[in-house]
Amino acid sequence: MQNVSLIDKPKRELIALYIAVAAMYLIPAMVSAPFRSAQNITNILNQMAPVGFVALGQTFPILTTGIDLSVGPVVSMTTALAATYMGFTLGTTLRGLAFCLLAGVAVGIVNGWLITRLRVEPLIVTLGSSGVISGITLVIMPYPGGYVSPTFTNWWSYRIGDIVPLGFIYFLVALSLCHFILNFTRFGRRVYAIGGDQRKASVAGIDVSRVKMGVYTLSSLFATIGGLALAARMRSGDPLAGNPFTLSSIAAVVVGGTTFAGGVGGVMGTAAGVAILGLLSVILNIFGVSPFYQNVLAGVIVVAAVIYSSFRSKLDTQGKGV
Repeated sequence: MQNVSLIDKPKRELIALYIAVAAMYLIPAMVSAPFRSAQNITNILNQMAPVGFVALGQTFPILTTGIDLSVGPVVSMTTALAATYMGFTLGTTLRGLAFCLLAGVAVGIVNGWLITRLRVEPLIVTLGSSGVISGITLVIMPYPGGYVSPTFTNWWSYRIGDIVPLGFIYFLVALSLCHFILNFTRFGRRVYAIGGDQRKASVAGIDVSRVKMGVYTLSSLFATIGGLALAARMRSGDPLAGNPFTLSSIAAVVVGGTTFAGGVGGVMGTAAGVAILGLLSVILNIFGVSPFYQNVLAGVIVVAAVIYSSFRSKLDTQGKGV
């Protein structure tokens, strides 16, 4: 009976998260006609997609007890590259898209190499790389501007049923893919194993360095996709647009139940965290709360989630000891 309880507990917590998502939408919708309007639903989904992609990628390093602080600058760099190098024809659009993706993957490979080969802490490596990326981005685009290919923006902004933007559909596809990778592939099982106990995973024959290289490459790749989604929404580039995404992605991951202790959580919880933070932002905007205070709230949420996670881990450890 104890084993059944342990298996069911994460599912109960995930259900509770999605109940919270439903409540955060339904309660304001019942009292506010503008909130439940089709246009507002579209706006919510448009806002969720970019940070959703970044948070999906952030889930992988956090599952291995790491973190990626470079995702925000990667988002900014991607918007700058997209607005600078995407032309107005299909060929030049695809060429600019490939350039953005290659640049993002290169960042992930460098981060992973420094972490695994030089054995530097992920916090230090990604903090340093975020500064380098920010500097490069400002060289490419010192101030907001440029134009993103209309062909590319149409790939993201087209609405299904006049409500659901294609960008959100892409996010759902990415969510399904990440869920499959983490739960039904050897790589995903190794990610959880490393997060659970890296030393035991290494003794069991898992190539920890190779898995971590993949983890940080995926994180940067999804940050790049998030940057492309943001560029499509803005239709231009901004060297500072990605700054809030680092904190927002971490907040979404920890709110979704993935702990910094590693080996616990997943992208389905992250998606719920993205929805909760997105809805909270819209509700606060309706009440006229400044975005600066919203960033403060995001930081408080991260701290509270970490404290709760630590407290819960201690309780679980005491329970096993008893």
